Amino acid sequence: MAVLICFVVIGVLLLVLADKISARYQQEVEQKLHQQLAEHLVHDNELFQQGSLNKTAIKQAFHTMMILGPRFEFYILSPEGDVLTYSADPGKVKRAAVDLAPVQQFIAGNLQLPVVGDDPRNTDRQKIFSAAPIYEQDQLRGYLYIIIGGEIYESVADILRNSHIMALGFWGVVLTLTFSLLLVLLIFALLTRPLRRLAGDMMALQQQGFDQGMEAVNQWQQNSHDEIQKLGVAFNAMASTLNQQYRKVQSTDQLRRELVSYVSHDLRTPLAALLGYLETWQLKHPQLTNEQSQHLIQIALDNARKTSQLVEQLFELAHLDSDNVTLNYEPVAIAELVQDVIQKLQLCAVEKQVTLSVTPQDHSVLVMADIQRIERVFTNLIDNAIRHCANGDQIEVRLAQQGDSIGIVVADTGCGIPEQDLPHIFEPHFRASNSATGKRIHSGLGLAITQRILQLHNALIEVRSEQDKGTEFRFKLAAITT
Repeated sequence: MAVLICFVVIGVLLLVLADKISARYQQEVEQKLHQQLAEHLVHDNELFQQGSLNKTAIKQAFHTMMILGPRFEFYILSPEGDVLTYSADPGKVKRAAVDLAPVQQFIAGNLQLPVVGDDPRNTDRQKIFSAAPIYEQDQLRGYLYIIIGGEIYESVADILRNSHIMALGFWGVVLTLTFSLLLVLLIFALLTRPLRRLAGDMMALQQQGFDQGMEAVNQWQQNSHDEIQKLGVAFNAMASTLNQQYRKVQSTDQLRRELVSYVSHDLRTPLAALLGYLETWQLKHPQLTNEQSQHLIQIALDNARKTSQLVEQLFELAHLDSDNVTLNYEPVAIAELVQDVIQKLQLCAVEKQVTLSVTPQDHSVLVMADIQRIERVFTNLIDNAIRHCANGDQIEVRLAQQGDSIGIVVADTGCGIPEQDLPHIFEPHFRASNSATGKRIHSGLGLAITQRILQLHNALIEVRSEQDKGTEFRFKLAAITT
């Protein structure tokens, strides 16, 4: 609408300007063509005789010039500008005098045409003219004042102009402006098409959300010099980042819900047992023997330790999942570290008659890692293997040079993991369908903590298992060459 209104205003201004320019050009041409007309008439006719108007000569001159057509009106002015006589019908002349300033400028020459003077037939209008002084024996008697384009001619010209020329000019301007308007609207549509696409992407994302809205978002051209294309690329990147954050928040929220559910379940059992045995001891300790009291207190203590360890693991996992975890990298003799973990868990292995070993026992094999975190990885993996082994089974940690890395395998000959459970074993609180039970503390967080620690070391842990034949966990750590 704004463009249309501008074009209409411009069209009207062009029509008015064209009419003004055309009229002025016509006046200039007419005045140049008849600039000497009055001078010739004065030269050829003795309009004054003995100080008075020569009516016969004037009549003859008027009659001669009227033959040329109705476009001329003749007036004889006094030296002061008063109208002495004229060629018009009685009652047509409205002015008794004419301003002589334009007449004298015209006679003086060297003026830019057109020059307009008073129209004796209209008190408010001016017209182009031709003028010449009238002398008798070198004495100024007056002026011959000829209006070019008289009233009759003007009426006829107006009729012709309004009937054809103006109509043709009007429709020419209308067609030109219509074509220009359509062209501008087409260019405007082409220029704003990327903006409409971008607005559509934003509306789709707003109305449909990230799940469905991302599918409707256009793919913008990369490395373009067009500002809208750059804006579209930036919007795509922003939308993609927001979508990832949105999904991460959804996943985190889901994990939080699951964590609360698991924690409440895992804490309920040891806390209930702890409270139950303490309340039993409190009520019955006067009647209990020393051995019975020690037994109740020991069970309560075991449940308290289980609760404490579960809380510590929950805090550890939450810390590892945060974005401010820092690792203290240092050279680690990996075989020596594994041997220390084996010695720490040796008592548990002996109780179940499980053999622990590491090969090769080469203390020169070094990796770059956070020693405390990696020790926790081996502790979790070996402890998990011990719980799923029976009498006579073996657990072996194998080390092997693999290019710039050290390949590590923690293998056991235990009960293995069912195939359907393998994709889920690194999930917090997941327990396989054949998970070992017993007196040992087991929260279901060990493998999740292990995976997260290795991710911080840019390492990927893999599992291979066959039920009733054993399990292998594999990962790599960056080696240090000596």
